[in-house]
Amino acid sequence: MKISNKLLKLMPLTLIIGLIIFFTTDQRGLNLKQLEKPSSTNGGGNNELIHTHNEGKTDHKSPEAQKRMGIYHYNEGNKLLKQNRTEEAIKNYKMALHHNNRFEAAYINLSTAYLNKKNFKLSLKTLSTLESINPNHPLLHYNFSCYYALLGNVPKGIESLKQAIENGFKDHQTLEMDPDIENLRQNPRFKELQSLLLAQNA
Repeated sequence: MKISNKLLKLMPLTLIIGLIIFFTTDQRGLNLKQLEKPSSTNGGGNNELIHTHNEGKTDHKSPEAQKRMGIYHYNEGNKLLKQNRTEEAIKNYKMALHHNNRFEAAYINLSTAYLNKKNFKLSLKTLSTLESINPNHPLLHYNFSCYYALLGNVPKGIESLKQAIENGFKDHQTLEMDPDIENLRQNPRFKELQSLLLAQNA
């Protein structure tokens, strides 16, 4: 009987401890979910993973913050593009460029997303903007090659592919498998470009 009385007295305290443990565990679970989001490629903390544009405490105008937010949206865009959620990917790439208008990889993937949607006008505009920033980017010329190939302009597609290889494009597997340049593979000059690529990779 004495043991039962002690237990009865300890029950409120046990209940409080149990609630504290529950809420602490629940909060830790929430933080783990947040950390599963794509991380920044420049290895920052959790601030670049989740952000809102209305936060008052963060200096969103600093170049470093802008860069981190650009990377966040770029990573989100890549994830969505792989899931064939192209419209959402486009929005994220555009946000990445809003934060960093010299983000070359974002221009490349935005142009790819537009090509997937057969929006050739916006793909060309995106590639032309990147060309004004870095005219020697190999993927710029590769995407120009895809653009022209999909429009049926094989000579310009071949010429752009040649420029891509001359500027350092090295992905032999993409050259053989990419459906966007299927009509280029039927051109006799394509074999020459394959040989050029193999020679550069040797």
